[in-house]
Amino acid sequence: MRSRKKTHQRLKRPLIVTVVAAVIVIAAFSFWLLRGSPAGAPAANNTPTDKGGSYTVPVVDKDGIKRTSTVVGEQLAVYDGSTWQPSFWAGINLGATTPGHYPGELSPTKEDYLRWFPQMKAMNIRVLRIYTILPPFFYEALKEYNETQKEPLYLMQGVWSPEEELIGKDSRGRDAYTPEITQSFTKEIQEAVGAIHGQITIDETPGHAHGQYTADVSPYLLGWVVGTEWFPYAVDVTDKAHPNQPPYKGKYFSADADATAFESWVASMLDVTAEADMKYGWQHPMSFTNWVTTDPLKHPNEPLEQEDLVSVDPMNIKPVANVWQAGYFSSYHIYPYYPDLLRQQPEYKKYKKADGTINPYAGYLHAMREHHKGIPLVVAEFGMPSSRGMAHYGPLGRNQGMHTEEEQGKLDAGLVKDIYDEGLDGALLFEWQDEWFKFTWNTIDLEPADRRAMWRNRLTNEEHFGVIAVEPEASVDDMIHLDGKTEDWAKNQTAITQDYPDMTMQMTHDAANLYVKLEKKNGNWDFSQNNLYIGFDTNGEGSLKSDKAPGVTFNQPIEFLVSIQGNTDKDGHIYINSGYDQHTYLYGASRKEIPYDPKYADGSAGYFLPWKLALNRELYLPQTKVTMPFEELEVGKLHHGINDPSSPEFNNLSDWYAKDNVIEFAIPWMLLGFMDPSSLTVWENPYQAKGVAPQKTDGIKASPVLVPKNSQAAVNAPAFGSYTWEPWNEPVSHERPKKSYPILQEAYAQYAKPAKKEQ
Repeated sequence: MRSRKKTHQRLKRPLIVTVVAAVIVIAAFSFWLLRGSPAGAPAANNTPTDKGGSYTVPVVDKDGIKRTSTVVGEQLAVYDGSTWQPSFWAGINLGATTPGHYPGELSPTKEDYLRWFPQMKAMNIRVLRIYTILPPFFYEALKEYNETQKEPLYLMQGVWSPEEELIGKDSRGRDAYTPEITQSFTKEIQEAVGAIHGQITIDETPGHAHGQYTADVSPYLLGWVVGTEWFPYAVDVTDKAHPNQPPYKGKYFSADADATAFESWVASMLDVTAEADMKYGWQHPMSFTNWVTTDPLKHPNEPLEQEDLVSVDPMNIKPVANVWQAGYFSSYHIYPYYPDLLRQQPEYKKYKKADGTINPYAGYLHAMREHHKGIPLVVAEFGMPSSRGMAHYGPLGRNQGMHTEEEQGKLDAGLVKDIYDEGLDGALLFEWQDEWFKFTWNTIDLEPADRRAMWRNRLTNEEHFGVIAVEPEASVDDMIHLDGKTEDWAKNQTAITQDYPDMTMQMTHDAANLYVKLEKKNGNWDFSQNNLYIGFDTNGEGSLKSDKAPGVTFNQPIEFLVSIQGNTDKDGHIYINSGYDQHTYLYGASRKEIPYDPKYADGSAGYFLPWKLALNRELYLPQTKVTMPFEELEVGKLHHGINDPSSPEFNNLSDWYAKDNVIEFAIPWMLLGFMDPSSLTVWENPYQAKGVAPQKTDGIKASPVLVPKNSQAAVNAPAFGSYTWEPWNEPVSHERPKKSYPILQEAYAQYAKPAKKEQ
């Protein structure tokens, strides 16, 4: 039931960009922002000083140790030239991919980074977190950019742990003290530190950044975030393998007497990082990645054992006093909708904020702040996706998906406020740009792993966390927009036309949707008088009739049916042939978790079901002794609205729009049974395949039919129009600031200056 992303691995595609090109990119940002964000958005400060033509960061150099950042009380602070300035740090996480690529390819270029940095500063982002070592040109770009800034963009550098090795091939977890695991992690740490200081050459390794690192960005490093989300069974295996492990005692970091074996191992890895940092005469605040699954709190009402199985407690690790001067902080990934303890633990469900509002997320944050007294506590990941699909319900409408971009911004801003109000010390939003390679638990079985990056799955929430939308086509203007206008169709090079006596039908596509336009020849669309049905066929294994379109007979089998019976969301649906429905097969026929009728296995019988995604399987809450029922969402409800970002009525969830004699559809590929549109792959009849299996298709066939309401007459649907396309391996895409961008820009402005000075 894990619903988070597959973590970011590495990259390897450098690109040389001249300083002149960098200046052009930064200058061009003003046009981008004005087109995609409200007028008057603040611009990044890029005026250099007279001294040497660039800004420098003041450095504390004492006893041979350099620092620009440190821990002051329970806050991270930076040096302003005279004193330490503690602050609440509002920031963002940056992924390592672009469309058509996976994390190990590290596809963003130096040009991308030089474009993104000023956009981040314009959003009032003060700190950027990355998960692993990036190519040399990332650090070169950061240094070049920050030298133009009076207030730099600070960096949180992550260090990738041997995640796959810790999980193990059998997913039962492996002992962290296994020599190859510890050695691999140590090497990764030392290379990351060398990269930060610009004094290392990393050999080429598949899936790993490499090259000669010469850009020293150590003055801009706010802190280290070592490791990845710890796999609970690896923690458990390690602790059980070393029940009498003595607490680690290092030169810079040590474990307390109460530390577990895994916590001692983590302390040793922090010590390795500190020693590597000191090799260059620097100290930076230190932390390790943690998450709710391995937090130090107990949650007796958590229904899944692995989500409260073990703890990795930062409070059992300490920096050596008077030796590690930069300090130590805790770093957690905390989302409001998963694990289920965040919405089911009784004390969180009734927690009231200072303003009297009940807020379970704030309740959890409050408990975490209480536990971590004396050190900064940073939420290193949080966020809401603007996806068409959903993976979990969350309290206060903070669901994992099915949000407009405006809702995304408001919800994210609310989460930042909760983090700040509960006395935590930083909030790093996940994430900067949408990433197409991502997957989530309730769609992962429906798309092949080696093709996910080639298309934008609107139903996979993990692909839509960014404040920058990454969309198909070379520009916004090249997309088909649901707005009742036809100019975009007229210039589209791939659209096909099918003529009928009462209407014309056009179909085209991009990497996110199949588009269908129906244009009436006489009169306007009036769904108070008529129902519209469109039958879709992808593999010829459906039925000629549908119980959702009574009286209508199609001249070839259909697997999907669009039904429009009104101009509101509740009246538009896409239904799926029962014999083709993966949801009913997986959770009904196979796993027996939802009601199931054996007649559904007959795809020729004409039973059509609501298109659903699972959100949670039946769960037993052990503390309150309540059984939570299976949760599901009818994701096939079609949203009526305009999807043109330039329109004041823009809604990114829109699936169809009708105006006058034109009706347009943007149907997400997966809602038509596609596992991968880039290779024309759909799923096979699951009852025949005994599961969800790929099957090639020649394309899509569609037949539209308009039926008077309450008509009892038999209707023969017209001939099918056929549409196909060439497979693709290099998707074209463009970036656009989401409607969440200006909302977060305004929210982050509240945290753009240091909160207080050292007393």
